[in-house]
Amino acid sequence: MNVVQSERLPTLYEVLNRQTFTPVDLWSFYTFLSQYPYAIRFLDFWIDTMAHLRLCKDYVRGIRESVAEWEVSQEKSKKSIGKNDNAVETPENRNSMSSSLLLEALMNDGFLDFEDSKRVSQFLQGQTDSPRLTHLLENWQKQTDQELNSEAPFRSPLTGLVDDFLKTQAKDFHKAQITSKQLLSNAQTIVHTYLESPHDSPRYLIQLPDHVRQQAVYMVQTEKRHDPDVFEKLKSIAFQFMELECFPQFLTRMALHNLHDDITKETPRQIVESKSPSRRRTNPFSQYTALSRIGLGMVFVWMGLWLGYVLVFLNYNRGIRVTTIIPFFLGFYFIWCGIYRIDVLYAVCGVTQSLVSNELVSTKDLEIGLNRNSANHRMGHSAPIFLRLFGGTSRLVKIRTPLIDSMIRRRAYWCLFLILVSTGIFTVIFSCVPGHRL
Repeated sequence: MNVVQSERLPTLYEVLNRQTFTPVDLWSFYTFLSQYPYAIRFLDFWIDTMAHLRLCKDYVRGIRESVAEWEVSQEKSKKSIGKNDNAVETPENRNSMSSSLLLEALMNDGFLDFEDSKRVSQFLQGQTDSPRLTHLLENWQKQTDQELNSEAPFRSPLTGLVDDFLKTQAKDFHKAQITSKQLLSNAQTIVHTYLESPHDSPRYLIQLPDHVRQQAVYMVQTEKRHDPDVFEKLKSIAFQFMELECFPQFLTRMALHNLHDDITKETPRQIVESKSPSRRRTNPFSQYTALSRIGLGMVFVWMGLWLGYVLVFLNYNRGIRVTTIIPFFLGFYFIWCGIYRIDVLYAVCGVTQSLVSNELVSTKDLEIGLNRNSANHRMGHSAPIFLRLFGGTSRLVKIRTPLIDSMIRRRAYWCLFLILVSTGIFTVIFSCVPGHRL
């Protein structure tokens, strides 16, 4: 983590791009939003559109690699053939040569820069904005006798050229290539999942401007576009919704507290699937962290009061009555920890609770490529044994963000101060009052 991130809380963009660590990483944000069915759909949409963008970039990267491989093969062919004046130039060779020269020109002019999202979108739309490239494309159309595939009449000449070239390269080098047909299919899947209709779409996005939604559907279904610009406006709306409505609540909850209720049974959407459901155990200290601690704390305080009154009315000396410090300390420890949702021991050890058990596996977890078994999330048996007494270690994760660790420690020290003051006051009261045997 760089110095800037260690001095401030992360932004939503950094979380979505997996530049942050527990407890404010992408997995934590995903599990937090899973409590809100409409909000989690926006995050799903963001993840799927970013995956589509990466697929488009991989498509353009594959074209660059194919052009480079073609150039190497041409050099080898020239060396092997040598200066053979009797070599016959076939129309097929001419077409391959002109298409490769055109793609090479695209690469030299920066249109195959897969790191630039705008360039990728321009290329997938067939927009070159270059007279030289337009002239080369017209020459290629004149030289080739092959018509565009009837199954994809929507394709621009540039798209047809690229697909034909990739198909030839895949045969020559026996290497699978991403095709424009796969890109279109992926774009149509996104539209069907999030934009078509609330009845047919399994994760239909509500609260979207109708004209923006209809425009995206029209571009994919009618114009057969599959470039990243199709979803750019919708992606911006989803980002703004998460940034303004969801992310501040997420930071407040995860950055200021280390006790969190297990949301596995609270969320209406089942986001986790246990490999062995029969082995799952319900622990009140894990399911209801704050409420269970407050309840247990009241029990200990009642025990301290009962013991204090017994010792007072049996006229025990003050040295014995000081023993009430133990139940009072435990009682106020759990009460104040439950009220502030800060466990002092957790804070000292630098750990916090995740919202779901680390032993559970999410299907979406696998889709977005997060490894729940990594050291970034799991503690397992490496946690100190006293941390397993209340809530176990199934949801304990190491705090790997220095600023959050510092904030939680400061709140824990304040909580500890209140615990000591409350314990001291009650202990002094029951130790100093005159005894009277009934």
